Formats: sequence, C-alpha cells, structure tokens
Amino acid sequence: MTRREALGLYPLRDLRRVADDGTWSATGPDPVFALGPAAAVAALSGTRIRLRCRPEAVQPVLAVEAAGEAEPRRYRLTPREDGTDDLIRLPPGTRALRLEATETGPRFRLDGLRVEPAGRMAAAVLSARTIIERLPPQERRPLRLLRRASGLVRSVPPQEIWRRLTRAAQTRRPPASYAAWIEAVEAKALPPAETLRAQVAALPERPLISLLMAAEGAEPAHLAEAVASLTAQIYPDWELCLVADPSAAPQAMPSGDGRVRLLSPPAGGTPLDAALAQARGAYLATMEPDARLAPHALLALVRRLTREPGLDGLYSDEDRIGPDGARCEPYFKPDWSPETLEGSFYLGGLAVYRTALVRAVGGFSAEGEDGRALDYDLALRVTERSDRIGHVAQVLCHRRGRDPEPEAAARALAGRARRTGGLDVVRVLGPGHFALRRPLATRPLVSIVIPTAGRDSIIGGRSVDLLAACLGSIRETSRYEAIEIVAVDNGDLRPQTREAVERFGARTITWDRPVFNVAAKMNLGARAATGAVLVFLNDDISVITPDWIEAMLPQLAIPGVGAVGPKLLFEDGSLQHAGVTFGEGLPDHVRRGFPGDDAGYHGSSLANRNYLAVTGACVMVRRADFEAVEGFDEGYAINYNDIDLCLRLGERGLRTVYCAEACLHHYESRNRVPTVDPAEQARFRRRWGTRLARDPYYPDSFGIRPPAFALDAERFPHAARRMIEAWR
Repeated sequence: MTRREALGLYPLRDLRRVADDGTWSATGPDPVFALGPAAAVAALSGTRIRLRCRPEAVQPVLAVEAAGEAEPRRYRLTPREDGTDDLIRLPPGTRALRLEATETGPRFRLDGLRVEPAGRMAAAVLSARTIIERLPPQERRPLRLLRRASGLVRSVPPQEIWRRLTRAAQTRRPPASYAAWIEAVEAKALPPAETLRAQVAALPERPLISLLMAAEGAEPAHLAEAVASLTAQIYPDWELCLVADPSAAPQAMPSGDGRVRLLSPPAGGTPLDAALAQARGAYLATMEPDARLAPHALLALVRRLTREPGLDGLYSDEDRIGPDGARCEPYFKPDWSPETLEGSFYLGGLAVYRTALVRAVGGFSAEGEDGRALDYDLALRVTERSDRIGHVAQVLCHRRGRDPEPEAAARALAGRARRTGGLDVVRVLGPGHFALRRPLATRPLVSIVIPTAGRDSIIGGRSVDLLAACLGSIRETSRYEAIEIVAVDNGDLRPQTREAVERFGARTITWDRPVFNVAAKMNLGARAATGAVLVFLNDDISVITPDWIEAMLPQLAIPGVGAVGPKLLFEDGSLQHAGVTFGEGLPDHVRRGFPGDDAGYHGSSLANRNYLAVTGACVMVRRADFEAVEGFDEGYAINYNDIDLCLRLGERGLRTVYCAEACLHHYESRNRVPTVDPAEQARFRRRWGTRLARDPYYPDSFGIRPPAFALDAERFPHAARRMIEAWR
C-alpha cells in the first residue's frame, strides 16, 4: 500500500446508486460516503491534501475523524464551475474521511473524486488562485495584483506571507455543533459532584438566594421540572417564592422542603412584587416557570459573589430547551455591556441582583406587563444605579420561554431614556432587538478629518476621484448641518480635486513630510479642526443613512462612552465592519463578508453593541478625550493606530460602541496596498498582548479565523481551560 494509492467513494449510509455515471439518491436523512481504503487514508494523516470532485445538486462536506478529537472536523467544499477544488490540512492521527452529502436533491451526482498530497508549490498555486477568486473583479487585474504582491514582498517576511496565503485560501469549516461543545468543554471542565460539594463547605459566606417565580398559566409538568431543578442544586441556601394558585401548584411542591414557599396571587400589583415582598435573601433572581437551572448554577454564582463582594448583579450564559427536551440554541454572552443591554435583554434567564438594590429602585413597577418585559425593565433600572455587574461565562440556565413582548420591552426602554437624558425614539428591529435613540441636548460642531492621497479608484465599474466623491456624499446625503471637513493631503492634489474641495466647503491641510504616516496625518488634521467632536474618515467612504451623525452622537453622549463606529458595507453590499474582535491578540472585523442585512449572532450586527474597538475607517470621538490620550500613536504609521486609540480610551474607563443605525459604504482601501508591517504587529503585541489574551465581548468558544460568532472545535480546548480555571 503506498501513499499515492487512489482513494475511492464507498456508500456508508442512507445512499443508493442510481446509475454508473455517479448518480445517487438519498434514502434517509443523513447520506454519507466513506473514503477508503483505510490504509491510504492513514498514509495521508498530518499532510496537506488537495481534494477535487464534481458534484451536481449536492453540497459535499468533508468530515475528518482524528484520534483524540471527540467531534469530526468538517469542511464545506468550495463549488467552482468545473467542480470543487480544495486545500485541506489533515490533522495528525487522521483515521477516517467521510463525505457528507448535504443539501441534496431527489437525485444527485458525485464523481470525479481525486485526493492527493499537495506539496508546497502546488499548495501555493492553489492558494493564490483561491485568494484571487475571492477578490472583487476590479481587484483581479494584473497590475493591481502585481501591486499587492510587491507590497507584501516589501513589507512582510516570506514565512509570514506563506502563513497568510495558506490561511486565506484554506477551505472553511462549518461551525461545530452545540452537542460537541457540551461534550468537549462543559462535560470535561465541570468538576465532579463531590468536588463541588467540598467547594460549598469551603465557602467563607453562604448568602441566601431568593428565587422569585410567577407561575400563573404555567404548564404543570414544566413547573414541576423547574422546581425539581432547584431542589437538585448543589448549593443548598436558597428559597423559592412561588406565586401560584394553590390548586394549580401541589404537584410542583416538593413535600417537606421548607425552602419552597407557596404564595397566593395578589389582589393588586404584580405577582413578582408579591414575591419580592416575601424574599429574605441577600440576593434574588427571577425564574421562569418553564425553565430549569443546571445543578451547579447557584454555586457558580455564589462563588463569584464571595470573591467579588462589591458586585450588585451577576448573570450567566443560557440555552434553550427544544421540543424534544434536548438543549439547543446556546447564547454565549459578552461581559457587562451597557449599550448592548439597550439593544436587547441580553442578561436573560439567570441574573441575580442585590435584594436591597432591587427594592431601592422600586421592584417590579410596570404592572400589567409580561414577565420577561418586567425582568428587562428591572435590569434597566438596576443598572442605572450600579455598573458593578459581573458575568459567569457558563451555561447555567435552560429556557423554554420567549423573548420580551416587543411593545412592552420598548416601553421599558422608553422609560430608561426618559430617566437618562430624554427620549427621541425607540424602534423594534427584530425579535428581542431594539434601537433606542436619545435627543441631542446640543448640536456640536462635528469636524470630519479625512486623510487622503488624492487618488482615483474603480467603483461601480468607473474611475472615481475618491476625495471628491467622499466630500460630495457627505454634503449631499448627510442631514446634520454643523459639519466641518478637513482633508489632509500630500501637497499634490490635482486641480479638479481642489475644485471639489472648494465646491463642497471643505478645507485642506498638507502633510509635507516624505514618509507615509496615516496616524500623523490624522493628528495633523485634528489639530487643524475646530469641532468639539471629531470623526476620522477614510476617503473611500460614501454615506448611506442620511442621519448617520445623528445616530452616532447620542451614543457618544452617554457617560462612559469614548468611541463610536458605524456599520460599513463593501461595494457589493456585504458587511465590511460591524465591530472589531480579537483572537490570538490581533484584531479582525466580526462577520466580515456576511450579507449586509445579516442580523448577526443574537442581533450582533442588527443592534448597537459594545466592542473593544471599531475601525478607524470611520470613528467618532470627543476632542477632549482624543487630546487626553494624546491622539493617535504615530508609532503605528499604517496599521493598528485606530485599534490602539480605542484601547487607550478603554484604559481611561471609556467604552467603544458599534452603532448599527449608522451605515456607510467603504470601498476597502482601494487607494493603497493593504499590508501589515511586521514591526507594527510586534509593537502592538508587546503593548497589548496581555490584555488581549481574552476579548470580554467575544466568547472563548467562537472561531477567530474568521470571527463570526460560530462555534469552532479548535477553540474548545482553550475554552475548557478557561472554565477549569473558573472552578479552581
């Protein structure tokens, strides 16, 4: 048996051959081929392979089983006109290859299979072809490709070029399943029950936790399951204040357990307020009558509260209970995110608050609202009093419940706005997601600083003067009137561009040094500008939403916010920027390339959200904050200056907000070759590497290549280590 022996397709299950020309039909829900013989598969273990086939009416997915990995690695093969052609690195210990026939028609064809080792040269050629195919058509022209290549060679070491090529061209893997996450992370990282009981005994304090539940209309079996999940808690110091009709609750009441207290529905007020009046715990949480808690849920919360006694609130991750009773639809949440909370009730199913604080803000004041809206309203009012809110990054609550009723949730947000600066409008964006806008108390002068090389680019199939087009878009589309525009040029603007500068009421200042330094150019423009608010804007931007400034300014006016960035779309309408996340210490744009109307992960693209950074292609800051951090760090001449600015604002306690309501086109740096200086990258890692080992707004189990809020099995060991540390 040799390494070069050809692999063949063998029907494994749910398949029937229709004809010898490669035509098949699926006989069940999970049609799968095996690749063999087994010895030939084993010979390819640890190598890079090139896999080709000709599919019709089917989407093939390669599943790779390897020793020591609980879940197969899956790769969705890339369709081309002449069939698939993919470059895949097989892990060491590869023991089986399967080809899953997904998205099949009644009949499909799958033939022409070829699997062979890919040497360095063949891999480089295929990688380059794949990258070129992913570029916009105008970027595939030989001259532009030559400029890209020469820029890389001048600025990036050969090994880094090779790493980027292979990473950019690799076949993308579908997300891992939630069941795989449960097995590989939760089950492996959770201590055994005897260890957890020992941790209860070792607690320096054991506060009483009051669970408040309004059970009117609850299905008896679900209510019994919810109560049973409490009596199964490893942490014993809790009480359940259950408001229910005595005739409806007996089967849910555990006999002889005094921790469960049945309360009659009140004649007036809300059932939850009646429960709150009877609560004796130092902390409380509401609980839905059709939810259940993980056995270790209260212990995980109490351990955190005893370590951080200053916390006034604490919430966990959650998932759903499907129709079959199985866990599904996980919600891995960000750490405390005030602006995210105004876009959705992300705190969700298990959130504990200090009881005295809940009573101080008036308890459950919105009589007549549904329970989830009451919870949302309470969270909004509590967090107006305190920002000492923690997050336990574990799935501790399993819910059947729905999202807050949209109109009731919108009323809760309107109340928040009136208490914190006034209400302009609240809009429902989608199920559970909202846009809250406060009125502008003042209309400050906004200075838009545009660094420019004064170049043309191909946009929409025609040559466009970038600066002239950008200025025209700002003046002709924007509604906000108090705008000053300062363009920072290189002293070589063409006459027609200068005429556009004058026509659109902008002014220029010249960067007269012979070196390219975009950070220094932006600092120069900021010094020349006079506005109290600065917007740094690339010259390859055009405005889509006329009220983009009016959408961003109220976010910047929120106390504690230091930088705001909009949604940016590529020329083809796909997402270019909806926030910046960090993986392996370096930044990347989340869900880049997804459709422009993509809602994102639990509304991550749809509603306003906190991130560590936004892109400098369009970022709004207050002048006072910008000057307090001494502007852009000019040591980052090309890359990372925008990210570094957001992070330094963060060091001063100022948050960054992605503003989903403001939307612009970004033609993605058409005026220069996008390269990363290795020296700048090394400098960035030295400065920020320790802090960026974990992104508080992007959970550990999600993939980072690319960052899309999708579960990635390669990240599971990292996530498991984090959870193990949390239980020590």
